Amino acid sequence: MPLVRNLTAYSDSGEYLAYSSPDGCLKIWETATGVLKQEYTPSSHLSATCSSLSWGPFSNLKQSKKVRGSHAGAYAEILNLRLVAMGTMVGDILLYSFTNADLFTDLSGGHTGVVNDVVWYADTLYSCSDDHHIIIWNVSESCIKMKWKAHTGPIYSICVVDDNNILSASNSIQWWDIKQKSVLKVFNGHGSEIFKLIPLIAGNSCDYFVSAAVGDRVINAWHFKKESTTSSKASFVLPDEPANIDILCKGNESLQMSIVSQDGSFHFFEHLFNGNVKTKPLQPKFSIRIASKSNESQKAQVLPVLAAKISSGLDLSLLAYGNFLKPMFERINISDVTKDVFLIRSITDASSSGKDSISKIKQTEKSSNVKLLVPGHMTNLSFLESSSKKRKKKNLDIKELPMEERLKALDLKKSPNEISENEAAVKSDSMVHLLLQGLQSRDNNMLNTVFGCSNELVIMNTIERLPIQSIFSLLEVLFIRLHKLNPRTCLKWLTALITIHLSYFISSPDICQCIATFDQFIAARRDAVSQLARARGILSILMAQAKLVSSNSSDFSNKPLVEYNSESEEENDAGVGDFDSETKITHMSTSDFIESENSDSSDMEDD
Repeated sequence: MPLVRNLTAYSDSGEYLAYSSPDGCLKIWETATGVLKQEYTPSSHLSATCSSLSWGPFSNLKQSKKVRGSHAGAYAEILNLRLVAMGTMVGDILLYSFTNADLFTDLSGGHTGVVNDVVWYADTLYSCSDDHHIIIWNVSESCIKMKWKAHTGPIYSICVVDDNNILSASNSIQWWDIKQKSVLKVFNGHGSEIFKLIPLIAGNSCDYFVSAAVGDRVINAWHFKKESTTSSKASFVLPDEPANIDILCKGNESLQMSIVSQDGSFHFFEHLFNGNVKTKPLQPKFSIRIASKSNESQKAQVLPVLAAKISSGLDLSLLAYGNFLKPMFERINISDVTKDVFLIRSITDASSSGKDSISKIKQTEKSSNVKLLVPGHMTNLSFLESSSKKRKKKNLDIKELPMEERLKALDLKKSPNEISENEAAVKSDSMVHLLLQGLQSRDNNMLNTVFGCSNELVIMNTIERLPIQSIFSLLEVLFIRLHKLNPRTCLKWLTALITIHLSYFISSPDICQCIATFDQFIAARRDAVSQLARARGILSILMAQAKLVSSNSSDFSNKPLVEYNSESEEENDAGVGDFDSETKITHMSTSDFIESENSDSSDMEDD
């Protein structure tokens, strides 16, 4: 099952939202105005895309420990830099400074696999990777402070409790003593990869923590004590898998948790821990969904919630929704919401408001000798040549295609028979733009349109034009659709993807983990083939037996065994036309036929 990559992160005060796009570009928005403040593209963004993201400490945060001596100056410098840690697919960690709007340092040489999680604790950075190791980094000196092998498999998430205690998770959760590098306790409760661990810090102590796993709709809460049992104290159930989780500990062990699920819904939980075990899963206190509607006649379109954060000290939750091209931010008063809410937001199109200004623009006069060039894959040259011969009288240059006609040609639902001769002959043998938009926004309608195409030529052209940084996103979507939707069409896309980008897969260090999921899926289907064939054979035998029994139980045909036609010479002379009307047909049974034969033989003996 593919690991969920949490590539969105709010700053501690909720002032900024950071997001890493599939091509490795870091974008930071100001939540108060929705303005894109900074955008940074690393030099190695194509080969080393971002796999984890975390904001560092700000200067306005409360320091968790007193820093004295020369170390205090280095810590103050880190606070002023406002660092953002980005773990990469090749094992390096990039530290970007929001204050300087540039890369601060590159922590390399530590991990050899994908960095699955990075967590800040004061001026120290903790990281875990697929190489089974946990590393504690000294950020001020850009060096490794401590490193040890924590699991026998990949480590997907870590959680820092204090200076001497840390939690790490693969398929189980281990409680580590950092100084002794020893396991104090193991928590088991998830059957898949645990991608998120969050502590519940009330004051200066942490008594509980929560965990979320891939493909699991249940979030567990654990008691952080050696004397407690290894089972979860409470569980929170969702209608869909969690994607983004934020927790605020309010009062004495009172939990407020906001969760954004994979379907784009916002769910809010509130629970007071009292030490007792909650056997029944807790339901959300309320859920929020957002939709856009430009006018009353138009059907509302659902806007997915991208990330959420609970404001400390205020009963507000900051929601980011829409898409990452231009996200919208809104603060919801939690105390005013008591039940599920569906919010309708009016989003105006900026292009519709400029119709008057567009009409005032003077069109450029084009000479008849000028030739306009369009992409070769968008034009049917054979049709253009034939149609140009028919329209010589009109003196129309068909190659000068207006934007309206080009947009009509991109209508995938329109069959070729419905296109009239007056329409421009623009065809699209590639859906790479639609595929990239669907992968970026996770729009099921776009993806259904793309993967619904079974034309091998279109599939091959689309995969050839697909950027390298979007290959792994396409693999994740194909893996999900192989389980839920039409697997045959998805297999065509998967085959074309592996065939065209085989050299990239061979050189990529992360391909083993991605292909392993497909290998398990294909192996499970292959193991079931023999059983299905055996079941098919048994069913065919049973159906044949049932058909035979039904045919034996039915009435036999009433057709006679023998037919005898009596004709005379006079009837033959009368003509062929009277043959049918005067011919006498006698039907005899088997017994009558035998009696007539015996009587004839006895007459011959008497003679």
